[in-house]
Amino acid sequence: MRASNSNQGQSSLPDSNEINEYIKEYLRYSNYSNSLECFEAEIKSKQVSNKMLNKQQIIKQTGDDLPRIFQLLKSDNNKTKREINLEKEQKQFNKKYQQILQAGRQIFSVSINLLQLLHSLKETAKNENLSETLENYKIQLGKYHKVIINEGKPEGTELITEQVMHEHKTKLFKNYQDKHVDGMIEVLLSLRVNALQIAPELRKNLVYELIRNDVFNIEATDKFDFVVHLLDINNQSLRHAITSLISVISSTLRGVEYLTYNGNMIIIEKIIKILKEQENGSVTQRFCLAILQKASIKDTVIPTYVHNEMIQWIINLIQKSVNSKIHVFCLDFASATLANIIHTPYTLQYLEHQPRFAHQVMEQLLKFIKDQIQVSVLMHVLICLSYLSKENFAKQMEECRFVDRISEFVEYYSVINTENEAAEIDKKTVLDLCAHMFHPKDTSLDNSETLELNELKTEDRIREYENEQGELIFECFQDEVS
Repeated sequence: MRASNSNQGQSSLPDSNEINEYIKEYLRYSNYSNSLECFEAEIKSKQVSNKMLNKQQIIKQTGDDLPRIFQLLKSDNNKTKREINLEKEQKQFNKKYQQILQAGRQIFSVSINLLQLLHSLKETAKNENLSETLENYKIQLGKYHKVIINEGKPEGTELITEQVMHEHKTKLFKNYQDKHVDGMIEVLLSLRVNALQIAPELRKNLVYELIRNDVFNIEATDKFDFVVHLLDINNQSLRHAITSLISVISSTLRGVEYLTYNGNMIIIEKIIKILKEQENGSVTQRFCLAILQKASIKDTVIPTYVHNEMIQWIINLIQKSVNSKIHVFCLDFASATLANIIHTPYTLQYLEHQPRFAHQVMEQLLKFIKDQIQVSVLMHVLICLSYLSKENFAKQMEECRFVDRISEFVEYYSVINTENEAAEIDKKTVLDLCAHMFHPKDTSLDNSETLELNELKTEDRIREYENEQGELIFECFQDEVS
Protein backbone atom coordinates (compact mmCIF):
# COMPACT_ATOMS: atom_id res chain seq x y z
CA MET A 1 0.00 0.00 0.00
CA ARG A 2 2.82 2.39 0.87
CA ALA A 3 4.54 1.67 -2.46
CA SER A 4 1.34 2.46 -4.29
CA ASN A 5 0.92 5.78 -2.46
CA SER A 6 4.57 6.62 -3.05
CA ASN A 7 4.18 6.08 -6.80
CA GLN A 8 1.11 8.27 -6.91
CA GLY A 9 3.01 11.03 -5.09
CA GLN A 10 5.95 10.74 -7.48
CA SER A 11 3.81 10.84 -10.59
CA SER A 12 2.07 13.99 -9.40
CA LEU A 13 5.29 15.89 -8.64
CA PRO A 14 6.36 18.42 -11.27
CA ASP A 15 9.57 17.79 -13.19
CA SER A 16 12.65 19.73 -11.96
CA ASN A 17 13.69 20.60 -15.51
CA GLU A 18 10.26 22.08 -16.14
CA ILE A 19 10.59 24.24 -13.02
CA ASN A 20 14.03 25.39 -14.15
CA GLU A 21 12.56 26.50 -17.47
CA TYR A 22 9.85 28.53 -15.69
CA ILE A 23 12.54 30.24 -13.55
CA LYS A 24 14.70 31.03 -16.60
CA GLU A 25 11.71 32.41 -18.45
CA TYR A 26 10.93 34.71 -15.51
CA LEU A 27 14.55 35.90 -15.25
CA ARG A 28 14.65 36.70 -18.97
CA TYR A 29 11.36 38.56 -18.80
CA SER A 30 12.55 40.64 -15.81
CA ASN A 31 15.98 41.34 -17.43
CA TYR A 32 17.87 39.69 -14.56
CA SER A 33 20.69 38.79 -16.97
CA ASN A 34 23.41 38.20 -14.33
CA SER A 35 21.17 35.96 -12.26
CA LEU A 36 20.16 34.09 -15.41
CA GLU A 37 23.79 33.44 -16.38
CA CYS A 38 24.65 32.19 -12.89
CA PHE A 39 21.55 30.00 -12.78
CA GLU A 40 22.26 28.44 -16.16
CA ALA A 41 25.88 27.87 -15.21
CA GLU A 42 24.85 26.06 -12.03
CA ILE A 43 22.39 23.86 -13.88
CA LYS A 44 25.09 22.86 -16.36
CA SER A 45 27.59 21.90 -13.71
CA LYS A 46 27.64 18.19 -13.05
CA GLN A 47 28.07 18.64 -9.34
CA VAL A 48 24.89 20.75 -8.94
CA SER A 49 22.96 18.35 -11.18
CA ASN A 50 23.84 15.46 -8.87
CA LYS A 51 22.86 17.50 -5.82
CA MET A 52 19.49 18.35 -7.40
CA LEU A 53 18.93 14.71 -8.30
CA ASN A 54 19.62 13.63 -4.71
CA LYS A 55 17.33 16.35 -3.38
CA GLN A 56 14.60 15.22 -5.78
CA GLN A 57 14.97 11.65 -4.53
CA ILE A 58 14.73 12.85 -0.92
CA ILE A 59 11.59 14.83 -1.74
CA LYS A 60 10.03 11.84 -3.46
CA GLN A 61 10.84 9.55 -0.58
CA THR A 62 9.82 11.78 2.33
CA GLY A 63 7.25 14.16 0.78
CA ASP A 64 8.30 16.73 3.44
CA ASP A 65 7.64 20.48 3.03
CA LEU A 66 7.83 20.97 -0.73
CA PRO A 67 8.81 24.45 -1.96
CA ARG A 68 5.76 26.51 -2.87
CA ILE A 69 6.62 26.42 -6.58
CA PHE A 70 6.38 22.60 -6.48
CA GLN A 71 3.00 22.83 -4.83
CA LEU A 72 1.71 25.41 -7.31
CA LEU A 73 2.79 23.41 -10.35
CA LYS A 74 1.54 20.21 -8.78
CA SER A 75 -1.94 21.74 -8.42
CA ASP A 76 -1.81 22.88 -12.07
CA ASN A 77 -1.29 19.29 -13.16
CA ASN A 78 -4.53 18.14 -11.55
CA LYS A 79 -7.25 18.36 -14.21
CA THR A 80 -10.77 19.08 -13.11
CA LYS A 81 -13.59 16.74 -13.98
CA ARG A 82 -14.92 19.36 -16.39
CA GLU A 83 -11.57 19.54 -18.23
CA ILE A 84 -11.45 15.75 -18.54
CA ASN A 85 -15.01 15.71 -19.95
CA LEU A 86 -14.14 18.50 -22.37
CA GLU A 87 -11.14 16.52 -23.63
CA LYS A 88 -13.34 13.48 -24.18
CA GLU A 89 -15.91 15.58 -26.04
CA GLN A 90 -13.14 17.13 -28.15
CA LYS A 91 -11.94 13.67 -29.19
CA GLN A 92 -15.49 12.67 -30.11
CA PHE A 93 -15.95 15.86 -32.16
CA ASN A 94 -12.67 15.23 -33.98
CA LYS A 95 -13.77 11.69 -34.78
CA LYS A 96 -17.13 12.89 -36.14
CA TYR A 97 -15.36 15.68 -38.03
CA GLN A 98 -13.16 13.13 -39.82
CA GLN A 99 -16.22 11.01 -40.61
CA ILE A 100 -17.96 14.03 -42.16
CA LEU A 101 -14.88 14.83 -44.25
CA GLN A 102 -14.73 11.23 -45.44
CA ALA A 103 -18.43 11.33 -46.34
CA GLY A 104 -17.81 14.59 -48.23
CA ARG A 105 -15.02 12.98 -50.25
CA GLN A 106 -17.29 10.06 -51.14
CA ILE A 107 -20.06 12.44 -52.22
CA PHE A 108 -17.62 14.26 -54.52
CA SER A 109 -16.54 10.97 -56.01
CA VAL A 110 -20.17 10.14 -56.84
CA SER A 111 -20.75 13.69 -58.18
CA ILE A 112 -17.77 13.47 -60.52
CA ASN A 113 -19.01 10.11 -61.86
CA LEU A 114 -22.44 11.65 -62.50
CA LEU A 115 -20.87 14.62 -64.33
CA GLN A 116 -18.93 12.25 -66.55
CA LEU A 117 -22.14 10.36 -67.31
CA LEU A 118 -23.94 13.62 -68.20
CA HIS A 119 -21.05 14.61 -70.49
CA SER A 120 -21.49 11.39 -72.42
CA LEU A 121 -25.20 12.22 -72.84
CA LYS A 122 -24.42 15.80 -73.88
CA GLU A 123 -23.11 14.73 -77.28
CA THR A 124 -26.35 12.98 -78.17
CA ALA A 125 -28.59 15.73 -76.73
CA LYS A 126 -26.82 18.55 -78.66
CA ASN A 127 -28.21 21.09 -76.22
CA GLU A 128 -26.21 24.32 -75.65
CA ASN A 129 -27.96 25.05 -72.37
CA LEU A 130 -27.04 21.60 -71.04
CA SER A 131 -23.39 22.21 -71.93
CA GLU A 132 -23.41 25.57 -70.10
CA THR A 133 -25.15 24.05 -67.07
CA LEU A 134 -22.53 21.29 -66.88
CA GLU A 135 -19.72 23.84 -66.92
CA ASN A 136 -21.37 25.75 -64.06
CA TYR A 137 -21.76 22.53 -62.09
CA LYS A 138 -18.06 21.84 -62.61
CA ILE A 139 -17.07 25.28 -61.30
CA GLN A 140 -19.25 24.98 -58.21
CA LEU A 141 -18.14 21.42 -57.54
CA GLY A 142 -14.53 22.55 -57.77
CA LYS A 143 -15.12 25.30 -55.20
CA TYR A 144 -16.80 22.93 -52.74
CA HIS A 145 -14.00 20.43 -53.33
CA LYS A 146 -11.44 23.02 -52.21
CA VAL A 147 -13.35 23.43 -48.95
CA ILE A 148 -13.26 19.65 -48.41
CA ILE A 149 -9.56 19.18 -49.17
CA ASN A 150 -8.74 22.11 -46.89
CA GLU A 151 -10.75 20.36 -44.15
CA GLY A 152 -13.32 23.11 -43.88
CA LYS A 153 -10.82 25.99 -43.71
CA PRO A 154 -11.79 28.69 -46.25
CA GLU A 155 -9.16 28.94 -48.96
CA GLY A 156 -10.09 32.40 -50.18
CA THR A 157 -7.73 35.14 -49.08
CA GLU A 158 -8.92 37.60 -51.71
CA LEU A 159 -12.30 39.02 -52.65
CA ILE A 160 -14.03 38.17 -55.92
CA THR A 161 -12.28 40.16 -58.62
CA GLU A 162 -14.03 43.06 -60.29
CA GLN A 163 -14.09 41.12 -63.56
CA VAL A 164 -15.70 38.03 -62.02
CA MET A 165 -18.29 40.17 -60.22
CA HIS A 166 -19.12 41.99 -63.47
CA GLU A 167 -19.38 38.69 -65.39
CA HIS A 168 -21.80 37.29 -62.82
CA LYS A 169 -23.99 40.39 -62.95
CA THR A 170 -24.01 40.46 -66.78
CA LYS A 171 -24.83 36.77 -66.96
CA LEU A 172 -27.60 37.13 -64.37
CA PHE A 173 -29.30 39.88 -66.39
CA LYS A 174 -28.94 37.98 -69.67
CA ASN A 175 -30.54 34.88 -68.18
CA TYR A 176 -33.30 37.08 -66.76
CA GLN A 177 -33.98 38.66 -70.15
CA ASP A 178 -33.95 35.21 -71.80
CA LYS A 179 -36.28 33.91 -69.06
CA HIS A 180 -33.77 31.15 -68.40
CA VAL A 181 -34.61 30.26 -64.79
CA ASP A 182 -31.95 27.55 -64.41
CA GLY A 183 -29.32 30.00 -65.62
CA MET A 184 -30.40 32.60 -63.04
CA ILE A 185 -30.24 29.98 -60.30
CA GLU A 186 -26.71 28.97 -61.34
CA VAL A 187 -25.40 32.55 -61.20
CA LEU A 188 -27.07 33.34 -57.85
CA LEU A 189 -25.75 30.14 -56.28
CA SER A 190 -22.30 30.77 -57.74
CA LEU A 191 -22.19 34.19 -56.03
CA ARG A 192 -23.25 32.59 -52.78
CA VAL A 193 -20.68 29.79 -53.09
CA ASN A 194 -18.02 32.50 -53.45
CA ALA A 195 -19.37 34.15 -50.30
CA LEU A 196 -19.25 30.88 -48.33
CA GLN A 197 -15.78 30.02 -49.59
CA ILE A 198 -14.12 33.32 -48.70
CA ALA A 199 -12.18 33.72 -45.44
CA PRO A 200 -14.46 34.91 -42.57
CA GLU A 201 -12.49 38.10 -41.96
CA LEU A 202 -13.13 39.18 -45.59
CA ARG A 203 -16.87 38.49 -45.65
CA LYS A 204 -17.90 41.99 -44.66
CA ASN A 205 -15.84 43.45 -47.51
CA LEU A 206 -17.45 40.95 -49.89
CA VAL A 207 -20.90 42.24 -48.91
CA TYR A 208 -19.68 45.79 -49.54
CA GLU A 209 -18.43 44.73 -52.99
CA LEU A 210 -21.81 43.21 -53.87
CA ILE A 211 -23.42 46.52 -52.88
CA ARG A 212 -20.81 48.63 -54.69
CA ASN A 213 -21.38 46.63 -57.88
CA ASP A 214 -25.14 47.10 -57.38
CA VAL A 215 -25.77 43.40 -57.99
CA PHE A 216 -29.57 43.89 -58.09
CA ASN A 217 -29.40 47.08 -60.18
CA ILE A 218 -31.27 49.04 -57.49
CA GLU A 219 -29.18 52.20 -57.25
CA ALA A 220 -28.52 52.50 -61.00
CA THR A 221 -32.23 52.45 -61.87
CA ASP A 222 -33.59 53.85 -58.58
CA LYS A 223 -36.04 50.94 -58.81
CA PHE A 224 -36.48 47.44 -57.42
CA ASP A 225 -38.03 45.94 -60.57
CA PHE A 226 -35.33 43.35 -61.23
CA VAL A 227 -35.11 41.81 -57.75
CA VAL A 228 -38.91 42.02 -57.27
CA HIS A 229 -39.50 40.11 -60.51
CA LEU A 230 -37.02 37.44 -59.36
CA LEU A 231 -38.85 37.12 -56.04
CA ASP A 232 -42.22 36.90 -57.84
CA ILE A 233 -41.21 33.91 -60.00
CA ASN A 234 -42.92 30.87 -58.48
CA ASN A 235 -39.97 28.48 -58.54
CA GLN A 236 -38.72 26.97 -55.28
CA SER A 237 -35.11 26.55 -56.42
CA LEU A 238 -34.95 30.17 -57.61
CA ARG A 239 -36.49 31.41 -54.36
CA HIS A 240 -33.94 29.44 -52.39
CA ALA A 241 -31.11 30.93 -54.50
CA ILE A 242 -32.32 34.55 -54.34
CA THR A 243 -33.23 34.54 -50.62
CA SER A 244 -29.90 32.94 -49.67
CA LEU A 245 -28.01 35.70 -51.51
CA ILE A 246 -30.22 38.45 -50.04
CA SER A 247 -29.44 36.94 -46.61
CA VAL A 248 -25.72 37.37 -47.34
CA ILE A 249 -26.25 41.04 -48.28
CA SER A 250 -28.44 41.75 -45.23
CA SER A 251 -25.63 40.60 -42.90
CA THR A 252 -24.44 44.19 -42.49
CA LEU A 253 -26.27 47.43 -41.75
CA ARG A 254 -25.06 48.82 -45.08
CA GLY A 255 -26.58 45.78 -46.76
CA VAL A 256 -29.95 46.41 -45.09
CA GLU A 257 -29.79 50.03 -46.25
CA TYR A 258 -29.10 48.83 -49.82
CA LEU A 259 -32.11 46.48 -49.70
CA THR A 260 -34.31 49.33 -48.38
CA TYR A 261 -32.82 52.00 -50.69
CA ASN A 262 -34.52 55.40 -50.29
CA GLY A 263 -36.80 53.93 -47.61
CA ASN A 264 -38.53 51.58 -50.06
CA MET A 265 -39.68 48.44 -48.20
CA ILE A 266 -40.80 46.43 -51.24
CA ILE A 267 -38.12 43.73 -50.77
CA ILE A 268 -39.00 43.37 -47.08
CA GLU A 269 -42.70 43.05 -48.00
CA LYS A 270 -41.91 40.40 -50.64
CA ILE A 271 -39.75 38.43 -48.18
CA ILE A 272 -42.58 38.46 -45.61
CA LYS A 273 -45.02 37.24 -48.29
CA ILE A 274 -42.69 34.38 -49.32
CA LEU A 275 -42.06 33.53 -45.66
CA LYS A 276 -45.77 33.02 -44.99
CA GLU A 277 -46.19 30.85 -48.10
CA GLN A 278 -43.46 28.39 -47.08
CA GLU A 279 -43.86 25.16 -45.19
CA ASN A 280 -42.79 25.69 -41.58
CA GLY A 281 -39.11 24.89 -41.13
CA SER A 282 -38.29 24.78 -44.85
CA VAL A 283 -34.91 26.01 -46.07
CA THR A 284 -36.40 29.03 -47.85
CA GLN A 285 -38.38 29.96 -44.74
CA ARG A 286 -35.14 29.88 -42.74
CA PHE A 287 -33.46 32.27 -45.15
CA CYS A 288 -36.49 34.60 -45.06
CA LEU A 289 -36.35 34.67 -41.26
CA ALA A 290 -32.58 35.27 -41.37
CA ILE A 291 -33.15 38.29 -43.65
CA LEU A 292 -35.95 39.71 -41.49
CA GLN A 293 -34.03 39.21 -38.26
CA LYS A 294 -30.93 40.97 -39.61
CA ALA A 295 -33.01 43.78 -41.12
CA SER A 296 -34.81 44.31 -37.79
CA ILE A 297 -31.75 46.13 -36.41
CA LYS A 298 -32.93 49.10 -38.50
CA ASP A 299 -35.90 50.75 -36.79
CA THR A 300 -37.34 52.12 -40.07
CA VAL A 301 -38.28 48.62 -41.24
CA ILE A 302 -40.32 47.82 -38.10
CA PRO A 303 -43.59 49.51 -39.23
CA THR A 304 -43.55 47.20 -42.26
CA TYR A 305 -43.27 44.18 -39.95
CA VAL A 306 -46.11 45.42 -37.73
CA HIS A 307 -48.51 46.21 -40.59
CA ASN A 308 -47.76 42.86 -42.23
CA GLU A 309 -48.79 41.13 -38.97
CA MET A 310 -45.38 39.65 -38.19
CA ILE A 311 -46.01 39.88 -34.42
CA GLN A 312 -48.98 37.52 -34.60
CA TRP A 313 -47.30 35.27 -37.19
CA ILE A 314 -44.25 34.72 -34.95
CA ILE A 315 -46.42 34.09 -31.88
CA ASN A 316 -48.39 31.50 -33.89
CA LEU A 317 -45.14 29.84 -35.01
CA ILE A 318 -43.93 29.52 -31.41
CA GLN A 319 -47.37 28.19 -30.42
CA LYS A 320 -47.16 25.50 -33.12
CA SER A 321 -43.73 24.45 -31.83
CA VAL A 322 -45.26 23.51 -28.46
CA ASN A 323 -47.06 20.51 -30.02
CA SER A 324 -45.14 19.92 -33.25
CA LYS A 325 -41.51 20.01 -34.35
CA ILE A 326 -40.36 23.28 -35.94
CA HIS A 327 -36.76 23.80 -37.09
CA VAL A 328 -34.67 25.26 -34.25
CA PHE A 329 -33.26 27.98 -36.54
CA CYS A 330 -36.75 29.25 -37.41
CA LEU A 331 -37.77 29.48 -33.77
CA ASP A 332 -34.54 31.14 -32.66
CA PHE A 333 -34.48 33.78 -35.41
CA ALA A 334 -38.24 34.38 -35.33
CA SER A 335 -38.28 34.99 -31.56
CA ALA A 336 -35.20 37.25 -31.82
CA THR A 337 -37.01 39.22 -34.54
CA LEU A 338 -40.06 39.53 -32.27
CA ALA A 339 -37.88 40.98 -29.49
CA ASN A 340 -36.43 43.52 -31.94
CA ILE A 341 -39.91 44.46 -33.16
CA ILE A 342 -41.41 44.97 -29.70
CA HIS A 343 -38.52 47.02 -28.30
CA THR A 344 -38.95 49.91 -30.77
CA PRO A 345 -40.85 53.08 -29.78
CA TYR A 346 -43.04 52.62 -32.87
CA THR A 347 -44.32 49.20 -31.78
CA LEU A 348 -44.80 50.21 -28.15
CA GLN A 349 -46.85 53.20 -29.26
CA TYR A 350 -48.80 51.00 -31.66
CA LEU A 351 -49.62 48.56 -28.84
CA GLU A 352 -50.68 51.43 -26.58
CA HIS A 353 -53.28 52.40 -29.18
CA GLN A 354 -54.34 48.75 -29.58
CA PRO A 355 -54.99 47.74 -25.94
CA ARG A 356 -56.85 44.53 -26.78
CA PHE A 357 -54.07 43.34 -29.07
CA ALA A 358 -51.48 44.32 -26.45
CA HIS A 359 -53.38 42.18 -23.93
CA GLN A 360 -53.41 39.21 -26.34
CA VAL A 361 -49.68 39.50 -26.99
CA MET A 362 -48.83 39.77 -23.28
CA GLU A 363 -51.10 36.86 -22.35
CA GLN A 364 -49.66 34.58 -25.03
CA LEU A 365 -46.06 35.42 -24.11
CA LEU A 366 -46.79 34.72 -20.44
CA LYS A 367 -48.21 31.31 -21.42
CA PHE A 368 -45.05 30.48 -23.37
CA ILE A 369 -42.78 30.82 -20.34
CA LYS A 370 -44.49 27.78 -18.74
CA ASP A 371 -44.44 25.71 -21.97
CA GLN A 372 -41.62 23.41 -23.02
CA ILE A 373 -39.89 25.76 -25.47
CA GLN A 374 -36.18 25.85 -26.26
CA VAL A 375 -34.04 28.04 -24.02
CA SER A 376 -33.03 30.61 -26.66
CA VAL A 377 -36.71 31.19 -27.50
CA LEU A 378 -37.57 31.42 -23.79
CA MET A 379 -34.92 34.13 -23.35
CA HIS A 380 -36.30 36.12 -26.30
CA VAL A 381 -39.84 35.79 -24.91
CA LEU A 382 -38.68 37.08 -21.51
CA ILE A 383 -36.98 40.02 -23.24
CA CYS A 384 -40.24 40.79 -25.07
CA LEU A 385 -42.12 40.73 -21.76
CA SER A 386 -39.57 43.06 -20.18
CA TYR A 387 -40.34 45.65 -22.89
CA LEU A 388 -44.03 45.39 -22.03
CA SER A 389 -43.47 45.78 -18.27
CA LYS A 390 -44.09 49.53 -18.42
CA GLU A 391 -46.53 51.88 -16.74
CA ASN A 392 -48.18 52.39 -20.15
CA PHE A 393 -49.33 48.75 -20.02
CA ALA A 394 -50.28 48.71 -16.33
CA LYS A 395 -53.91 47.76 -17.13
CA GLN A 396 -52.85 44.76 -19.24
CA MET A 397 -50.28 43.74 -16.61
CA GLU A 398 -52.97 43.70 -13.95
CA GLU A 399 -55.43 41.78 -16.14
CA CYS A 400 -52.76 39.19 -17.02
CA ARG A 401 -51.40 38.93 -13.43
CA PHE A 402 -48.04 39.84 -14.92
CA VAL A 403 -45.98 40.26 -11.74
CA ASP A 404 -47.43 37.15 -10.07
CA ARG A 405 -46.86 34.96 -13.11
CA ILE A 406 -43.28 36.13 -13.54
CA SER A 407 -42.65 35.39 -9.85
CA GLU A 408 -44.30 31.96 -10.22
CA PHE A 409 -42.14 31.23 -13.24
CA VAL A 410 -38.93 32.15 -11.39
CA GLU A 411 -40.00 29.96 -8.47
CA TYR A 412 -40.77 27.04 -10.80
CA TYR A 413 -37.64 27.46 -12.95
CA SER A 414 -35.36 27.70 -9.90
CA VAL A 415 -36.07 24.09 -8.93
CA ILE A 416 -36.12 22.34 -12.31
CA ASN A 417 -33.62 19.52 -12.71
CA THR A 418 -30.82 19.96 -15.24
CA GLU A 419 -29.30 16.99 -17.07
CA ASN A 420 -25.84 18.40 -17.71
CA GLU A 421 -23.55 21.37 -17.17
CA ALA A 422 -24.73 23.18 -20.33
CA ALA A 423 -28.34 22.96 -19.16
CA GLU A 424 -27.31 24.29 -15.74
CA ILE A 425 -25.61 27.29 -17.40
CA ASP A 426 -28.77 27.96 -19.46
CA LYS A 427 -30.89 27.78 -16.32
CA LYS A 428 -28.63 30.27 -14.53
CA THR A 429 -28.74 32.64 -17.54
CA VAL A 430 -32.55 32.58 -17.64
CA LEU A 431 -32.80 33.28 -13.91
CA ASP A 432 -30.21 36.07 -14.17
CA LEU A 433 -32.25 37.63 -16.99
CA CYS A 434 -35.35 37.58 -14.81
CA ALA A 435 -33.48 39.07 -11.87
CA HIS A 436 -32.15 41.93 -14.00
CA MET A 437 -35.32 42.64 -15.96
CA PHE A 438 -38.22 42.11 -13.59
CA HIS A 439 -37.08 42.15 -9.95
CA PRO A 440 -39.86 39.69 -8.95
CA LYS A 441 -39.63 40.65 -5.27
CA ASP A 442 -40.59 44.23 -6.08
CA THR A 443 -44.27 44.20 -7.02
CA SER A 444 -44.57 47.93 -7.66
CA LEU A 445 -45.26 49.05 -11.19
CA ASP A 446 -43.43 52.36 -11.16
CA ASN A 447 -40.65 52.76 -13.70
CA SER A 448 -37.67 53.27 -11.46
CA GLU A 449 -34.26 54.29 -12.73
CA THR A 450 -33.05 50.77 -11.96
CA LEU A 451 -35.68 49.27 -14.24
CA GLU A 452 -34.72 51.65 -17.03
CA LEU A 453 -31.06 50.75 -16.58
CA ASN A 454 -31.85 47.05 -16.68
CA GLU A 455 -33.93 47.52 -19.81
CA LEU A 456 -31.02 49.32 -21.42
CA LYS A 457 -28.74 46.42 -20.56
CA THR A 458 -31.20 44.01 -22.19
CA GLU A 459 -31.36 46.15 -25.31
CA ASP A 460 -27.58 46.37 -25.38
CA ARG A 461 -27.45 42.58 -25.20
CA ILE A 462 -29.64 42.32 -28.30
CA ARG A 463 -27.65 45.02 -30.09
CA GLU A 464 -24.42 43.22 -29.26
CA TYR A 465 -25.89 40.02 -30.72
CA GLU A 466 -26.97 41.92 -33.83
CA ASN A 467 -24.07 44.23 -34.46
CA GLU A 468 -21.81 43.60 -37.39
CA GLN A 469 -18.42 43.94 -35.76
CA GLY A 470 -16.05 40.99 -36.23
CA GLU A 471 -16.54 38.09 -38.62
CA LEU A 472 -19.88 37.63 -40.35
CA ILE A 473 -21.68 34.30 -40.35
CA PHE A 474 -23.43 33.31 -43.58
CA GLU A 475 -26.17 30.71 -43.10
CA CYS A 476 -25.61 27.32 -44.70
CA PHE A 477 -27.88 24.36 -43.98
CA GLN A 478 -27.16 20.66 -44.28
CA ASP A 479 -30.47 19.92 -46.02
CA GLU A 480 -30.22 22.66 -48.68
CA VAL A 481 -29.46 20.21 -51.49
CA SER A 482 -32.69 18.28 -50.97
